[in-house]
Amino acid sequence: MEKRTLVAFVLSIAVLFLWEVFTSPESSWFRKSPPPTTSQEPKKPVENQASSPPAPAEKPAAPSALPTTQAASTKEYQDTWTIQTPLYETQLTASGARMHYFKLKKFRRSVDPQAPLMDLITTQSSGFLPMALDFVQHSDWELATRAYQSASTRSITLAEGATKQDISFSAEVPDHLRVTKTYTFSSNDYSLDIVIQLQNLGQESLQDQMGISFYYQPYVDKEASSYNKSQFLYYQERSTTTLEVKDIIKKEPNLAAPLQWFGYEDNYFLQAVIPVESGGFQVATRVLDEPSGRIRSVYLTEPFQIEAGKEKTFHLKLFLGPKDLTLLKQAGNDLAAAVDYGWFDFLAKPMLYVLKWFYKYTHNYGVAIILITVIIKIIFWPLTHKSYKSMQGMKKLQPKLNALREKHKDNREKLNEELMGLYRAHKVNPLGGCLPMVLQIPVFFALYRMLYSSVDLLHQPFMLWMNDLTAPDRLPIGFNIPYVGNGLPVLTLLMGASMFIQQKMTPSTGDPRQEKMMLMMPVVFTVMFINFPAGLVLYWLVNNVLSIAQQYWINRQA
Repeated sequence: MEKRTLVAFVLSIAVLFLWEVFTSPESSWFRKSPPPTTSQEPKKPVENQASSPPAPAEKPAAPSALPTTQAASTKEYQDTWTIQTPLYETQLTASGARMHYFKLKKFRRSVDPQAPLMDLITTQSSGFLPMALDFVQHSDWELATRAYQSASTRSITLAEGATKQDISFSAEVPDHLRVTKTYTFSSNDYSLDIVIQLQNLGQESLQDQMGISFYYQPYVDKEASSYNKSQFLYYQERSTTTLEVKDIIKKEPNLAAPLQWFGYEDNYFLQAVIPVESGGFQVATRVLDEPSGRIRSVYLTEPFQIEAGKEKTFHLKLFLGPKDLTLLKQAGNDLAAAVDYGWFDFLAKPMLYVLKWFYKYTHNYGVAIILITVIIKIIFWPLTHKSYKSMQGMKKLQPKLNALREKHKDNREKLNEELMGLYRAHKVNPLGGCLPMVLQIPVFFALYRMLYSSVDLLHQPFMLWMNDLTAPDRLPIGFNIPYVGNGLPVLTLLMGASMFIQQKMTPSTGDPRQEKMMLMMPVVFTVMFINFPAGLVLYWLVNNVLSIAQQYWINRQA
């Protein structure tokens, strides 16, 4: 069997292997790494979004006690304040002055236009609401579920423009403490501020630690059109780390300054908490309910002392919105580090910008993918042309190659020497036919990562039945197909057919074993692509069609 056959086969296996590497939970895509330890890890630049952040000199000790927040009952949510902006709708409840829901107006749970709006507060059904405040030493004050008062209007609508609105809540523990919690909402972005003011009403100094709890439960919708991965993440010393539920259970991370922000993410959305305080703090994250994956992160202030009649203020910023690079950069605090396309980030981000530029004029991301495929093909045209010409040369050499194999069939070393001499004499590269596939692998994975986790493409249609380029292509047929599900992967089958046509047009090497193996490639790739995003299959199909046209033109010239 010739080397070219072996290389082609190895490349197909490599694609399968790399697919597993880039998409499995153990891969760099999920950026799983241990929390900071006492050992110093090497730093990586923010541009690559390293998976293992540099460790601080000393790991913070686990808090001796965390605030014990109580879940509120549904009836306590009836006393509410609603805020409407062009980007979202949110509701605050008097119970603990917490957030009841945060619905994004531009995004829905699925492609169905009647589907519910995307709600980033996913734990509301169990009563675990974010921004719950409590004390470590005085947990009996029950600040997390205490009824707060507010003089603000019950329903507030912010118009277009840089409009801001404050809503203040206050609660009092008689003869001890007054708590004022102020939310600041903006009409033109997904960021908000929370300022907490503590006033000592007692006759003695107050010593304690305050905890602010944030909850998250991964949203699982089996009917959703695309797969979503949810996890906890934090950003420390220009490095991003993510932890899945199983990692949190195992490591029980306790983070401390210089932690810049922490929160929760899935493929397309981010909930980030940005401490504004310059003083010390800790963030302890635990799993409350393993089957559901519910997570609790407590922002724990350093121990403080408030003298009688005095006040102390704490300030946090939040971002609750899509993982859009432009919006995240505008929000500052290096939130753009949450968008990580892995090893091929250097290709994926420029491709995303080009794709969005095409979309600006075509208003269809499917058409934009076709256009970017044409551009990529033009860039690689000289190399692929040389590769196809090399295959033509190999075809012409077949009689001489067969003669040499017969002549030196008992002397492998001599055969290889003669073959290399023949290749040099005719300026033919026996591996040249594999070059196009090698060149496409980085582009392939960069485009895959971009389609898989770019919110710009979420639920974006192409044409006919293809209503979500980030989901597998399925034409509904009314019944399930094993391994495929409910629908026919028409685009994937067309891609496989185009690969078969391309293989038939490729010059024959004269080796029956090699030809059979090469004919297996369309089958292997078709099976592999069945559950790939439709946008990626569209790219590969268009690329195959362009390659067929190029091969036809070269064959006509031969």
